[in-house]
Amino acid sequence: MTPEHSPHAALDELAGHPHGDDLARVVHTAAFAAADERRTTLEGGLAELVDRAGLSVADAETRFGNVIRALERGTSEGAGSATRVLLATLLARGVALSPPEGPEAEGRVAEALVWLATYTSVDALTALDAALGERAAGLWRAVAALVRRADQGALPQLGRAGALIAAAALRGSASPDARAEATALVDEVRDPIVRSLLRDAVSPGRRPSRAPGTSAADGEAALGGAGATGDEGWAAGGPDADGRAPGRLAGELSPPPRGPVALVLLAATGILLVAHVARLAGRLLLRYRRPASVEIGPRGVTVRSRTELFGRTLREQETYIPVEALLRATREVRYPRLGLYAGLVALGLGTYLGVSLLVDGARAGSPELLGMGALVFAIGAALDFGLSHAETATRGRCRVVLVPRKGPEIALAGIERAAADLALSRLPRA
Repeated sequence: MTPEHSPHAALDELAGHPHGDDLARVVHTAAFAAADERRTTLEGGLAELVDRAGLSVADAETRFGNVIRALERGTSEGAGSATRVLLATLLARGVALSPPEGPEAEGRVAEALVWLATYTSVDALTALDAALGERAAGLWRAVAALVRRADQGALPQLGRAGALIAAAALRGSASPDARAEATALVDEVRDPIVRSLLRDAVSPGRRPSRAPGTSAADGEAALGGAGATGDEGWAAGGPDADGRAPGRLAGELSPPPRGPVALVLLAATGILLVAHVARLAGRLLLRYRRPASVEIGPRGVTVRSRTELFGRTLREQETYIPVEALLRATREVRYPRLGLYAGLVALGLGTYLGVSLLVDGARAGSPELLGMGALVFAIGAALDFGLSHAETATRGRCRVVLVPRKGPEIALAGIERAAADLALSRLPRA
């Protein structure tokens, strides 16, 4: 795309056009009507839209071409042509004039834009950054969500073609949010072509520099790019208002750390054992997963998570915690409650063994039941410790815990320690 045929050049042309915004609204209405009706042409109802806007064919003339004539020709426009760039920019400008409010509206707009880019000649995704600037952040997050759903086979109306178009748009965007989403998606999607497109977006030339004091290998693992494995990752978005870049972590939601009293009670009643056995069965038999990402910036923390069953997304959730409402954000050290867990296990095993030795001499009562209860106590505590910290104990990983002033704690497991420290450093010091 040449500079004179770029979205920025088209926006400059529209800014000086007496009917620029009116033409943008016409293209916006025609395009979204086509997306709703799944039409690959945009001229349906065009004459009525032009009349309603009080425009004539002469009013639609620009140095990029005539807007109305371009809408009538539709898919016959060649790729990279001036009129095609004009229509894409007008559609993006139309979105900017009526921006979606909230994740649901952003999701609907993003789906329509991806469908249009896939099945028509109007690709407004290439002009989103120019037309909306920072306001495109929510739309890029919605586009990334569409890639996830399409990759899981949950979006047949877009299919693989739509996922490829959306991934290419994320790759081509200069938005920090688009780059951050592309980074997170690299380790999530299964389609090799989609993954390749996204990996190009986080190639070494576009990645943030690694943290001071880390080696190149450590930096690759922490940043979770093409050379990293697993679901962990950190990607820097663009600078925030104060010049500091937000940090992004990807892992999986885990139960928040329990207090000593709650841990002892749960272990003594056997609830701890039952909960972990159920969670393990769900993970192995039902492929139950809770992948999540955390974006940490100077102004607050955004947590995006989803619940998966058999590889399909059941629910997506987004939580924003402003820095004023965040009581504490910490990276747990390795084996944070080792003494307590060891004591619980020793108590349970000691009780079981002691009662077993007394069985032969104490025939009255039911010491076997008491012994079995103590065994359940010990196994529950051991499982809670092992499953909560097995991943932390390997490959230098940790758990990041967010404690808001109101509401439940949030814990993200399987995070590289270097990545966690780097991301948490974005928060202002108390």
